[in-house]
This record gives sequence, structure tokens and C-alpha cells, in this order.
Amino acid sequence: MKHTPRLYYCVLCHAQAVICSHCDRGQIYCSKKCATVARVQSCREAEKRYQLSPKGKIKHALRQKRYRMRQKEKVTDHSSITPAQDALLESVKNKPIKADVSRDFGIKQCCFCKKPVPSWFRNGFLRYYSARSPLKQPYLRPP
Repeated sequence: MKHTPRLYYCVLCHAQAVICSHCDRGQIYCSKKCATVARVQSCREAEKRYQLSPKGKIKHALRQKRYRMRQKEKVTDHSSITPAQDALLESVKNKPIKADVSRDFGIKQCCFCKKPVPSWFRNGFLRYYSARSPLKQPYLRPP
């Protein structure tokens, strides 16, 4: 049972993913790309929470004060030519995240190492116990 692949859904893009027991470290994302996107989102949320705290508000105010002082020292030239009205940038937020895995049950390889896997899957995580773990010792009923 230890060498079975695990079937799960990516927490970010909801793509179905398979991971072999060799690569399985409790992943919840289907690829490095999804993990990186989730990490960036998590860091942004933490930065927002910090700026709403009293200490964050003070540091933000000091940083803005230093920025305004630097802007006073700058001497600017005439403004540049206005950009063309049809020069639009593609929105990054609206782009769908493309997963590297198939969404059907025909997945036959690990999403991380790309090695072939058996056609039957685990749904849960592997559990590793230490030698001293009470769960590894047989349960004895009292008389």
C-alpha cells in the first residue's frame, strides 16, 4: 500500500492530479506554477494585513514621507508624448491558469516526475510514524 499513487484535486486551479509515492510530500497543488501563484497571493494578503496593523501604518507613513522628500529633490523635464489610445496591455488577472495535467481518469503518469504510475490510486496522504509512535504498536485490550 505504500507505493500507490495519490489522486487529488489542485487547490488553486481544481485540476485533477496524480502524484507517485516517491514524490508525495503532502502537495496540494498540481504543479510548481500553481504553488508559486498561491504563494504570491498569500504574501500579498500578509502584506495587506501588516499595513493595517498599528506598526505597519507607522512604517508606511514614514516610507511615504521619505518618498515625498525624494520627489521634491527631483527636477523633471517636459512631459513625454501621450501614448496612443489603442495601446492596451493584456490583463494578467483574467488569464486562466493552465494546468499541465489531464482532467480525465486516463492519467497514467506522476505530475511531478512524469514516471508512469499504476491505474489505481490513493485518496489520502501517506502517514509516516516514528519507531516510538504509539500508533505503530499493536493495540492491546485490557482483560
